Amino acid sequence: MVQAVLPYDGREYYELSIAGLKRLLPLLRVSEDTWIAYFDSLGDKEFISHCAKILAEKIRGSEVLMTSESKGIPLVHEIAGLLNHGYYIVARKEVKSFMTNPLVVECRPITSKSTVKLSIDGRYIPKLKDKKVAIVDDIVSTKETMNALEELAKKAGAIIYKKVAILVEGATYDDVEYLGILPIFKKTA
Repeated sequence: MVQAVLPYDGREYYELSIAGLKRLLPLLRVSEDTWIAYFDSLGDKEFISHCAKILAEKIRGSEVLMTSESKGIPLVHEIAGLLNHGYYIVARKEVKSFMTNPLVVECRPITSKSTVKLSIDGRYIPKLKDKKVAIVDDIVSTKETMNALEELAKKAGAIIYKKVAILVEGATYDDVEYLGILPIFKKTA
């Protein structure tokens, strides 16, 4: 893991560029000495489509895509269409009453105030068993969600093909392919 931390210089925005497509992200103070570039892909069809085309090439050869609700859904939907996948799996952030024999993994994503029970319906196991699964997310920060998705896929008998994200935040990971880095900004003494 390589840390991606920059000194905070008073700026209000961070310019993100992914293969020529740019977005201006506001910097939000999250603690006394730390700022993050706020990124929300929901509703940005141009950005999602742009990134999906690039990520689809990285996971060509996968048989099933898997993500968690909610920001990963439009991205996975777009990639599934590009790869001609007939379905994809979405892990829910709580066990739903309609689930039969759900598989559950607890995790604590950076965006949640409490532990989340990431779960998939047991009826999805045949769609995952012995299949090459690509795990997809919009942003990987602490890697909690990505690790939980991997554990769920393995519990279902899947073979982890690749793990991809649009962005990693604050650090890079050797086992996750990504399109860009969102640095964390720290005030220096």
